[in-house]
Amino acid sequence: MTTIFRSSLESKVGWTWRDEQDRSAVIDSNQWLWRVSLQEGTDEGQANAVWYVLGKTLASGATNEWDLTALSRTLFNASVNQAFASVKALYVINRKESAGNLIIGGASTNPWPGPLSSATQTLRVVPGGVLLVVHPNAGWSVSASAKNLKLAAESGSVTYDLILVGVKAG
Repeated sequence: MTTIFRSSLESKVGWTWRDEQDRSAVIDSNQWLWRVSLQEGTDEGQANAVWYVLGKTLASGATNEWDLTALSRTLFNASVNQAFASVKALYVINRKESAGNLIIGGASTNPWPGPLSSATQTLRVVPGGVLLVVHPNAGWSVSASAKNLKLAAESGSVTYDLILVGVKAG
């Protein structure tokens, strides 16, 4: 069986700003696009695994701790276990439209700091917010002592999507 993995990561911002002046209009219209493609492999600029959970709901005050060395899901009608050696992209969407922040990080045991500067730091994704962080080079390392990604609901329930792209362990 041949396995092929490719990942495309993109971020786009566009705007039009119009300012009416005495005799004319000043318009600033632009867009910015960032894109990186990760090809099959384990080196810099490469990845070979994806794991995701979509539409996960947490009650206010509840948490999920995802062990990045023991993630499971159903794929192609089979249970698939995924263990990451490194994570190259973390994508989180807080689908809640009103009260309900999603707190990322701060697991009680073996916290994975990922893009945060320390294992005790957290990041708040507000209702309707999106977080995409990418380390296309080596990625953020996952180990036995840095493997748990905590997501917690604060100030209301939340529904979130979590997508991880990286390099498989082993």
